Amino acid sequence: MSAPVIRIFSDLHYRDSESRLQSLDSLVPLLAAADQIVLNGDTLDTQPPAPVAHLADVRAFFARHAGPVTFLSGNHDPDVSDRAELSILDGRVWITHGDVLFDDIAPWSSHRAELARRLAILSLDPSSDECGRIETRLRLNRLACLNLPEPHDRSHRGLTTRVARMTHTLFPPHRLLAMVRAWCATPALARRLAGEQRPRARLVVLGHTHHPGVWHDRASGVTVVNTGTFCPPFGARFVELQGDRVRVVRIVWRRGAFHPGRIVAEFPLAP
Repeated sequence: MSAPVIRIFSDLHYRDSESRLQSLDSLVPLLAAADQIVLNGDTLDTQPPAPVAHLADVRAFFARHAGPVTFLSGNHDPDVSDRAELSILDGRVWITHGDVLFDDIAPWSSHRAELARRLAILSLDPSSDECGRIETRLRLNRLACLNLPEPHDRSHRGLTTRVARMTHTLFPPHRLLAMVRAWCATPALARRLAGEQRPRARLVVLGHTHHPGVWHDRASGVTVVNTGTFCPPFGARFVELQGDRVRVVRIVWRRGAFHPGRIVAEFPLAP
């Protein structure tokens, strides 16, 4: 009997006006032949003023069309699950959204100052040793992101909203610079955190920064994969695990639906 197929996705951002995922049915080809699905955060936006019904739609869809599904929380859907990480295959694969890599969760965000303020208050409760544990850090991140309202409805697709969001992204310029810095820093930050907190991990799967990539590090033996996002400009990938084989697969749009595209990387999962 062949080993089960596990597929990992992140940052679907369902019904976000910037996401290409506006219909859940368009995901069906990506779920075919998968025995288990992991949704690694920011599956949708659940914070005000996001429509509450979208979360019910997402849960119902995956219950109908997929086998076991694990929802992990991200900074845009901190209440989608009380789980923010998952270790599988004897701990050799560690999956988490990626916000835990940054002290202020999203250093490029307009919410950066508010997130830092909330984390500072939340961190007053546990002991300093407790705050050093990744389980605590992930829990505090989730709490900091709860009820963090957006300045506009992210599902609204009007021209005014699009222009406002583009302006919000590009100005002031230091936010764009912070984003680029986060892209560059992510692989090393992930390897270091895994080494400290999840030392058995040989593969770290992230999302969050929307910047897809595969980074092998010979010295540590750890590979970091970011699966990107369903939002432009870089597009999305998924990680497929089957036994000790890892595939990173590009997601393409064809005939009104998302499909597995070419294999971007394929390698054995290190022992």
